[in-house]
Amino acid sequence: MNSGKNRSWEPFNKGFTHGFVLEFENQDDLDYYLTQEPVHIAFSKSAGPLIEDSCVIDIKDGVLFGPPAKRPLGEGEHQGSCHCGGINWTAKLSTAEHVLCHCSTCQKLGGGPYSCNQIVPKDDLKIVSGTPNVYTYTGASGKSVRCYFCGNCTSHIYHHQDVMPDKIIVRTLLLDGGPQMPATGEIFGEGRLSWVRELQDTLK
Repeated sequence: MNSGKNRSWEPFNKGFTHGFVLEFENQDDLDYYLTQEPVHIAFSKSAGPLIEDSCVIDIKDGVLFGPPAKRPLGEGEHQGSCHCGGINWTAKLSTAEHVLCHCSTCQKLGGGPYSCNQIVPKDDLKIVSGTPNVYTYTGASGKSVRCYFCGNCTSHIYHHQDVMPDKIIVRTLLLDGGPQMPATGEIFGEGRLSWVRELQDTLK
């Protein structure tokens, strides 16, 4: 909900008996209407306590008010986004840290020496906007692994393995603050590339 230049994120639960829609070309026109336009000012005064002035909604997101205010995060929650911004999500982490995976599949999918992950309960990741694509392959367990990724920019969001149906593997480097999180563990160390030695020393 937006009112003037005061931007906030909150449930929209106002009740109205009457309503009308005005379209403004720019922020200056909107501000003039809210603060100086004589008919609107007179109407607001005469309505008294019956209404809370005007409720202004940015129908075309970002046109009048800039980027939308982010939803308040709960404890341990982190916001995530793909490279193009088409998919956004939140993930709850017990601790803000990376576990590095050196398996050949992560190297192939990501084009790098390892991936940064954390295993969390399935319900602790919520897609806020966008719809991920899915790629399925057979994992080392012999069971299916589903990779959820952005179909536009190909950023991998999380993986879901049949071998642990109640858990998912979140790509932690895509979360806000990910670059500042420490690496505290690794798996599939036998796949670690020979020149990635400083990591081995750091994780000891």
